[in-house]
Amino acid sequence: MGDDVLLSILVVSLVLLATVVSAVLAVYSWRRIEHPISDSYARLLAADSLWAGWYLVVILSGGGLVTTGALIGQSVSASLAAVMWFLFVIEYTGDSEWLPEVVGPILLSEIGLYTVLRLLNPNGLAIREIATGEFGLFVLSAEVFGPIVFAQLALVYGLLGVSFVLLGRFMWKTQNLYRYQAGAILLTAVVVTASTVLFVSEYRLHPQLDITSVFFVFQAVVIGVALYRYDFLKVAPVAADRFFREMADPVLILDADQGIIDANDAAEGIVDGLSSHHSLDDLDTGELTSTIRSVVDERAETAEFSLMTDGGRREVYDIEVTPITDQFEMTQGHVVVLHEITDRKQRERRLREQNRRLEEFADIVSHDLRNPLSTAAGWTEVVDRKLADEKPDIEAARDGLDQIADSHERMDELIEVLLTMAQQGQTVDETEPVALDQCATEAWSTADTGELELRIETNQTVEADPARLRQAFENLFRNADDHGTASTVSVTELPTGFAVEDDGEGIADADTESLFEFGYTTDAEGTGIGLAVVKRIVEAHGWQISVDNSADGARFEIRV
Repeated sequence: MGDDVLLSILVVSLVLLATVVSAVLAVYSWRRIEHPISDSYARLLAADSLWAGWYLVVILSGGGLVTTGALIGQSVSASLAAVMWFLFVIEYTGDSEWLPEVVGPILLSEIGLYTVLRLLNPNGLAIREIATGEFGLFVLSAEVFGPIVFAQLALVYGLLGVSFVLLGRFMWKTQNLYRYQAGAILLTAVVVTASTVLFVSEYRLHPQLDITSVFFVFQAVVIGVALYRYDFLKVAPVAADRFFREMADPVLILDADQGIIDANDAAEGIVDGLSSHHSLDDLDTGELTSTIRSVVDERAETAEFSLMTDGGRREVYDIEVTPITDQFEMTQGHVVVLHEITDRKQRERRLREQNRRLEEFADIVSHDLRNPLSTAAGWTEVVDRKLADEKPDIEAARDGLDQIADSHERMDELIEVLLTMAQQGQTVDETEPVALDQCATEAWSTADTGELELRIETNQTVEADPARLRQAFENLFRNADDHGTASTVSVTELPTGFAVEDDGEGIADADTESLFEFGYTTDAEGTGIGLAVVKRIVEAHGWQISVDNSADGARFEIRV
């Protein structure tokens, strides 16, 4: 007897607690933020509070008309709670987008009809009888269900089953994002549903005791913790997950130990097998891993790294790392966002090159062009003076005119250089697939290569302006003939581009630094334009050119 008294007091206390907690959280959620999900969550808790409140009246009333009315209120509130749960789930998972808006009103109308049938109880089809029994300090009442109530239960359990499927699908679809949150929400519904199933199946602690309301405390607290812990009311989970999955920028989510919690599709696209790894150390991308670790350890905000794609294109990324902190301002992980800046880097490089070319242009105009101009002006004065004498010195004047002509010829050469610089400084706007072997062969047919022999050891295809690429080949071939003792020129393949090399004497280390400057030449009769033009063409494509002195002969490597 004593145990029943204590148990009855405990049950009443828990039902009262469930009523109050559900009501308080409902009000708090309703006022906390203007968002459809918060409203749905508040309506669910309000229905739970009504369900628990009516059952509290059933326990305390001890039988009679009040108890009968409270039992009806409890039954209707239970159906209302099931509908509110279903509407909450479809809002939370985003399935409300494809369900007709009329579903909610139809379900509420059905509850209205059920309420009328419960009140009328025609021919005992809803409730056959009300059974009572003592339970500690209280007299409990429980209904014996008729066909109408069983039909209503079938509808309720159908809604619950559909909601469980939707939540399960949502958990699978979101992978790690919101998985624990959705799992916590699903767990509360499973516990409450299991309690109702046990009661309907008459597996009870007491023949008239329904402890389902007790679990509303568990449901309210667990979902409340999910609310405060994950703050899911600020952003609808499906919208956030969809945004994360469909972001064009690669994103990694790391835990405090720099293990990979999640990654979006863009990240998996640039790092092979990313989804199967659980740590940065598992990734076969040393530069990416070391750069991320460096940014995290040094608490920097950004860094850069580059990688080579399967297609042989070098991509540059800006890494932005944002710490994830908890309510105690302790770092629990990091969000790593990779912004591709390849095009921006190419524009910056082109801008630097354009500025450098402007400086070269200004140097030639201010220095190289001024010298022959000044020389011509000086010799003009000499000629004028020689012809103004009483006995004109025709021979000296003729020499002066020759000097003036030489200065004009030099100025003409410099003007050609300036025009070439201006033309080769233009960027390549339109490209097409170009076969290197065919382009090199065509360039060889028009270049002045003397007795040299061409050897092509590649069948690569690159995206290029065919005319300008051919011009680059012509200048490289002509350079091999003019500046070396080579007998063979080869076009070979590189992992990230191609190379043009000869078997001549090679290039002195002292010349490599200035090799691509306009006007620089090691040949007294050379113009110093050919290799400078090659570099401009290469850079206009966004490529890079370098000289490899380790090889026998001259070797120019072009990386695309």
